[in-house]
Amino acid sequence: CDGDRDCRDGSDEEGCAVPRPLLCRTGQPAPCQSHEYPCGLGACLNASLVCDGRQDCADGSDEGGNCSVPCQRSCTHLCYPSPQGPPLSPQRCWCDPGYRLAEDSLSCMDIDECTERGEGACSQTCLNAPGSYSYCGCLPGYLLEPDGRICKLTGPEPMLLVAVQSELLSYGLRSGREEVLLATDKDHVVFSLDYDLVERKVFWMDLATESIRWQSFDLGKKGTLVKGVRSDCIAVDWLGRNLYWTDGAAGQVLATRLGAAWRGIPEYTVVMDGDLDRPHSLVLQPLAGLLYWSEVGSHPRLMEATMDGSRRHVLLAQGLGWPTALALDLPTWRIFWLDEKLGNVGSARLDGTSVKVLQLGWVQSPFAAAVCEGQLYWSERKAWSVQQVDKASGKNRTTLLKRHRQPHGL
Repeated sequence: CDGDRDCRDGSDEEGCAVPRPLLCRTGQPAPCQSHEYPCGLGACLNASLVCDGRQDCADGSDEGGNCSVPCQRSCTHLCYPSPQGPPLSPQRCWCDPGYRLAEDSLSCMDIDECTERGEGACSQTCLNAPGSYSYCGCLPGYLLEPDGRICKLTGPEPMLLVAVQSELLSYGLRSGREEVLLATDKDHVVFSLDYDLVERKVFWMDLATESIRWQSFDLGKKGTLVKGVRSDCIAVDWLGRNLYWTDGAAGQVLATRLGAAWRGIPEYTVVMDGDLDRPHSLVLQPLAGLLYWSEVGSHPRLMEATMDGSRRHVLLAQGLGWPTALALDLPTWRIFWLDEKLGNVGSARLDGTSVKVLQLGWVQSPFAAAVCEGQLYWSERKAWSVQQVDKASGKNRTTLLKRHRQPHGL
């Protein structure tokens, strides 16, 4: 009952007698605001129209009764007579738009619309103006779209890097333009990947050679960082100049220097070992020196630690099945995950609070994820495609890429 036909048969919009603005998420009529009078049938009327000699409510409940009794309460904002009259009507005092009647039924308090609307109302920041409605704001380098909600990057077109079997593609998120950046032998799958924005290098896991390789976009050079490793996920710390990866079979998180070169002897450090239960996806927050990873063993969970492996703690351990793809949304300090077993998309603040879950039927076999502006992107192996949805609502699903080969890293 939100005005959009989300079910294929439109059944989610059938029998919606009360208009959407008057409905709570439960489908029940929402309570009227402090400057409104509750008519019958879930409708609300501006308090200034009550007891004005004209029937404005469909059931006529705004007129008659004790309307002739003058208003005598010491209200901080407005006081209107009511058909119920004193002492039966506790809402003889009314508040201007943007305020809510306090518990004393006399004074008014500001409504924080940012809290009321929830974090998904703005793609980045929400600013509350006392006595007025909230509005969305953007961080430096972004510009607010005409919809007043989404923040768009002001620089060059953002590009999404996509690994499709033996190729690495660049996909323009504005133009939809595709470009093949590198192509390996057909039996060399480009698996997990990440990008170093400082030296403009892309790193990827090559399962065929059990190595992590790299290629420079500026100089065209390429090389091998380390050999003898198998990993589902790698992540670049562009600030500390290290590369991390997970080893689910060994139950480890490892790291090596971005400037390392293969000389016949593995050069890497075991960052965490011991009690990791099949670590899988891994994302980094270099500015805070933190890393986050998912575990998909017998007790699925999301974890956080500093980049040296210390201060390890559980971020989330409830409501998870098999969280196989993680992504950070740095402007909002939220972590997103896609759960292959439960078929949903979840997100939470980086302190583990404000958990939100979207049950999306088309999440089947997610491998990697990314967040940019107001959108969530992920690679879907069973559907051989890269999908896109609104990160807050899960709506407006779009297929960006579809191939006859499996996509992997983003």
